Amino acid sequence: MSTTAIDAPTAARFVDVFAAADFAGDVGPRMSCTEVDDLARMLRAVGADTAAETWVAAHAAEDQDEDDHHQA
Repeated sequence: MSTTAIDAPTAARFVDVFAAADFAGDVGPRMSCTEVDDLARMLRAVGADTAAETWVAAHAAEDQDEDDHHQA
């Protein structure tokens, strides 16, 4: 796996967009567990732990498949 540096303004804009709880609530339930895990990992990497948990919680609220690991 390669690493790439992300400049601070780009990281801040990323967090601004993905930290919106209403966006997470609308989109999170429609994402797969893998997609949410990877988005949460990126958010945590730029210091947005609360936003990461918001996405996981929004996804889990409607994750009813027995095979999925983010069940409410």
